[in-house]
Amino acid sequence: MITFMLMLLCSISVYSQEKDSIIYIFPDKVETKLYDEMQKYTFNEKMSFEFYLKHIEKDTFQLFLSQYNQVLDNSWPYTNRFILINDKKYPLIFDYDFMFGTEKPNEAGEFGKRDDGFVLRTLRIYEGYSIKFTKTGRYVSEDWGIYRWKEETE
Repeated sequence: MITFMLMLLCSISVYSQEKDSIIYIFPDKVETKLYDEMQKYTFNEKMSFEFYLKHIEKDTFQLFLSQYNQVLDNSWPYTNRFILINDKKYPLIFDYDFMFGTEKPNEAGEFGKRDDGFVLRTLRIYEGYSIKFTKTGRYVSEDWGIYRWKEETE
């Protein structure tokens, strides 16, 4: 009976997490290019990936691949959005999360006076691999940022 109850509680917890999450599935060409790029990284089980989606133009997006230490890096925003790559989910952050989000919602200041510097905003710089594509899935370009430039000049 106890084993059954534990299994039931675990399944409810997993269901709740899935129900509260938004899973983004990008076009096949984007997903496979991201997966291929991720295979070039080697690190321990504490490291993982996160993705940053930026709206470039009316129909064009740029998706950045970033790695982070799951144990040490508590600064990445908590999110209920995930990108599905192959069969694994990774956190997905939007450009406006940093424009309008705060890491300290309990310290948001007083209503009507939040613009007076009370809201803590965060800035993150994403450098490295990114891919641009249209909302219809048309591949536009890839970029490796300064890391690729350094490799090519050495």
